[in-house]
Amino acid sequence: MQVFVRVVEHGAFVRAADALGISPASVTAAIAELEKRLGVRLLNRTTRRQSVTEEGQAYYANCVRLLGEIAEAEESLGRGRLMPHGRLRVSLPQSFVSGLFYPALRRFFEKYPDLNVEIVFTDRAVNLVEEGVDCAIRGLEIPPDTDLVARKLSDVRWLTCASPDYLAAHGRPDSIEALDDHDCVRFISQSTGRGRDWMFLRDGEPVAVEPTGRLRLTSFSGAVDSAIAGAGIAQGPAALGFPAVERGALGPILTDVVADAPALMLVHPGTRYVTAKVRAFKEFFSDEFPREGWWQRILDVSARTGSNREI
Repeated sequence: MQVFVRVVEHGAFVRAADALGISPASVTAAIAELEKRLGVRLLNRTTRRQSVTEEGQAYYANCVRLLGEIAEAEESLGRGRLMPHGRLRVSLPQSFVSGLFYPALRRFFEKYPDLNVEIVFTDRAVNLVEEGVDCAIRGLEIPPDTDLVARKLSDVRWLTCASPDYLAAHGRPDSIEALDDHDCVRFISQSTGRGRDWMFLRDGEPVAVEPTGRLRLTSFSGAVDSAIAGAGIAQGPAALGFPAVERGALGPILTDVVADAPALMLVHPGTRYVTAKVRAFKEFFSDEFPREGWWQRILDVSARTGSNREI
């Protein structure tokens, strides 16, 4: 049953064998024996591709449920006396880690000393099952028809910001239209090569702006870092800019027309039993990050330091 589930999830015998740490021949033999014992064909396979039969789909759902119940029963025996342990493989957006994840990760290790964490840095939406990832933190919209279970960690808003030196030299834009007179650092998608419009909300209506400037980057954190260095005005998730605002390296602008960004989500495959290590990671970071997001923190810091004249 375990072999069959991995074959369905990975879509190929070879990839399932790699995930299980056995030979492809062993996978082939296990599936053949299973089909013989059940008396039905579970997989239609040729030399180039395979597909799950109708009977195989129904059996797969039952296998996932039963294996999950077995894992939960075994895990419950050690619950309360055994800490989560082993390797936890997590996918994170590259731009998220610097000022936010690493400090929290240190506290996570202190709480769970028997866990090893392997981090996959990428801004794309990885296929968790096929790529062997236990869970992921994403700042993307999660499609409603996905087989992922998603839990919101924090609300996010778009932060438009610049360094105090830049604003002193070029002035502070007091309207969306005034951005045309400034150097704006634009984020571009690595996968599509297209630039992302800046988003605002004015009088309850969304406003999209195509920023103009000499610098284009494929990283939100790079855009924020370039704004800190005085290269221009940038827009990125407020969570990324908060550490710089807190230490006075960035000043927020146009706070009266701020727009919501996709929420920060933690996702894991919905077809698998949630292991203790994934559950520990999910609960820890749900408590670690502010549910209402970093925006109010930015406003509080700005008001306290006087870095935003609009407040």
